[in-house]
Order: sequence, then structure tokens, then C-alpha cells
Amino acid sequence: MDSVRELIQFMHPSQRLDLKAVALTHVLSLTGSAEGKDAILSLDDMLMAIFGLTLDANATIAKDAVLSLINLTAEEVGAIKVYELAKQVQPSFVIADVAAQKIIDDQAELADAWSMVLSNLTRVESLVHSILDTLEPRLSQLAKAFAQLDYNKKKSKLHYLAPIFCNLTQVQRGRELCCQPKYRLLEKLLPFASFDESVVRRGGTIGIIKNICFDAVYHDVILNDQDDILVAILQPLCGPEEFSDEDNEKLPIELQYLPESKTRETDPDLRKMLLECLLQLCATRRCREVLRAKGVYEILREYHKWEAKVGRDSDCVLACENVVDILIKKEEEIGLDNYKSVEVPDDQAEKFIQEDAAYVKSLLD
Repeated sequence: MDSVRELIQFMHPSQRLDLKAVALTHVLSLTGSAEGKDAILSLDDMLMAIFGLTLDANATIAKDAVLSLINLTAEEVGAIKVYELAKQVQPSFVIADVAAQKIIDDQAELADAWSMVLSNLTRVESLVHSILDTLEPRLSQLAKAFAQLDYNKKKSKLHYLAPIFCNLTQVQRGRELCCQPKYRLLEKLLPFASFDESVVRRGGTIGIIKNICFDAVYHDVILNDQDDILVAILQPLCGPEEFSDEDNEKLPIELQYLPESKTRETDPDLRKMLLECLLQLCATRRCREVLRAKGVYEILREYHKWEAKVGRDSDCVLACENVVDILIKKEEEIGLDNYKSVEVPDDQAEKFIQEDAAYVKSLLD
């Protein structure tokens, strides 16, 4: 511990460049282990020195400082400590605002690194409300930076903005802001649910949709006349299969007559998330009727064949069948308006889980 503490004296902004570089290189290496992180997180002066060096005029020093913060905030305890301590720094160092400024600066060299810090911080639900206070005035700029692939002129990709937005929608206020016409956030984010070049960007976008789908308040927004959100959910589940003219007429126009080159989402975790979105949308009679009218059953019918033979992920097979089992029934058979009003005893729920697992295993064997 003493040897770590001794490094602080070499991390003052006015210290010689070579001494700062050596000390910070050692600090960065320490953040690669749990013991090293614990040691640094226990030293407030060390953390404050790292905060200061993130703004150093030397690009290498600033980069190593920000990389250290990425590692230090990777777990919840570290993220909370860094966030709360940063608020105490004089002059002010509001870390969420510092990160946002770097991300929206199209000339920032470290925009990607700062987006990873902010992604780590926003993953902690207890911090999200406070971070939203800071970020709300910048949401439109952040969305613009995310949606414009060549936004950063220093080759930062800004893919981690997707998990940042996803994390913000953990809470009700984040979902409200995302769905507000004022910011047009959802409109700008949706196309990236099928973004082939980055699973981080794609996964974060799908996570946003999932968080919104799990909040029944927004089901009418999701199943709007434009079909844009429904298309974002369904497109990654679609393949090149041909449908009859009758079935095609049901589908949103963007999903009709897809090319032979059309492929499905390759990540089974993301496929499962999309299917869980559809299951949540099956909660009420009105939404179920919309899904049937839009050809969701027909898409899942073909998807199920593919998953059972090609994808072969048991969780995805089950998630698909859970949706199909509802959509294939007539409303008279279902006999209730809202599935979420049904309470299942814990012992019965556990029994259903075991039966589902046994069934899926037999299907894929």
C-alpha cells in the first residue's frame, strides 16, 4: 500500500512529464488486477490525481488516466466510489459531464475511452438519476454523435453510446426521455438494432428496445402506425424465406420480399432479447391483435424452423415458442385481457421452468 501511495507525488499536473508517465503506467497496470484496484480505490488522493491527469496536455498521459478510470469503474463498488469522489473535487470535476463533453467533441482523441467510462457508471442503477440530471441537456447532441457514423474526426467509433443509452433506460425517467418526441432519441437509435459492424452498438440498441418493451406504459408507442419499433425488433429475426402474397401483405413494408442474402442475428443472447420483447408485447389483447395483424406469427414460424435446425440455441427456441403459443391462440381461448394480471405461485413457476428445460433439450437432441 505504501508503495502505491508514494506514486501520488509523481502524479501532480505540474510534475515532470517523464515522472508522470512512469507513475501513471504503473497505476494503469495495477488497475488490471482486483488487488490493485482495491488499493487505488482506497486512496482518495490517488483517484483525484487520476482525475486531474485525464485532462493533461500530453495525449499519452491523458489516455492512460482515462484507461485507468475504465478499469476502476468496471465493478459497481468502484463506479460508485469514483462517481461520488469526483463530485468533491475542487475545481469542479463532474465526471459524467466531462465524459459527455469529450464524446460530443468531434475532435476528441479519447471519445471512445470516455464513452466506456460513462457506460460503466451508468450501469449502476443507483447512479442513473443523478447522471441523467447532468446528461439531459446534452441528450440531443449525444444522439447526433451516435447516429452519425463519421461524427468523430479522430476515428472514434462511439459504439459505447448504445450501452450508455440502454443503461439510462433502466429507470422510468430514462425511458420517458428516450420516448419523448422532443429529443427524437428512439428514432435515431432504432436503425442500429441491425448494425452488423458492432455487436456493442447493436446489443445496446436492442437493450434499449427491451427496456422500453418491459414497461407496459409504452406498448402503444411501440406498436404505432409507423411500425418502426416493431420492424427494429423483427428484422434481426427475419431470414431470406419467401412468404405467400397473403402473408406478405400482413408484414410491415420494410420486411416484405427480403433478399436472398438476408441473414439473421448471429448472437443468441440478442435473439433471445428480441423474442422477450415480443413476449412482453403479448401482454394485452389489443397488442396481441396488432402483432397477429402485422404477421409476427408468420415471421416466427420461419424463425423457429431456422433456430431448431441452424441456430440451435435452446433458450431462443423456448422464447420463440412462448410467443407463438400466445399468438396462435384465439382470444376466446385466452380468455383474459392482460396476462400480467395473472399471478403464478412460486412452486408452479419452478415446475414450469423445469418442464420447459426438459422439453427444449429433447427438441434439440
